[in-house]
Amino acid sequence: MKRTTTLGLLLSAGLALAGCGGGEPNASGAPATVTQTVEAPAPAPAPAPVPAPATQTPSAAAPTIDFPMPNLVGMNLQVAQNTMQANGVMYSVSHDLLGIRNQVQDGNWQVCDQNIPAGQQVVGDVEGQIDFGVVKLEERCP
Repeated sequence: MKRTTTLGLLLSAGLALAGCGGGEPNASGAPATVTQTVEAPAPAPAPAPVPAPATQTPSAAAPTIDFPMPNLVGMNLQVAQNTMQANGVMYSVSHDLLGIRNQVQDGNWQVCDQNIPAGQQVVGDVEGQIDFGVVKLEERCP
């Protein structure tokens, strides 16, 4: 009985596999070769070149600086810097008159002197050229 079941299973498997071939065999009886052509995707287009920025003409230059230097001695350093910015000077410098400390919080320092005297006309590009000598608020000016 065991032989009959095994033989039946083998016969069924063989018939199932034979039925999977389907279609007509080729003339030579050898397996047919199938060639399939696949197109590769087109390469992405190169990005367009970015044009160089146009140079500014003298008429498009920054606003002209022209004001009388205010007297900022005795003022809080932050207020002095805000005053300079209101006059168009965005960058002024300061230095510690009693040492080499950095002015991290400008509101904690007072102006003791300025390199441009009060009343002198400030004209042109003076960014970074206006310098305040400062000490901490609780200190006396030398």
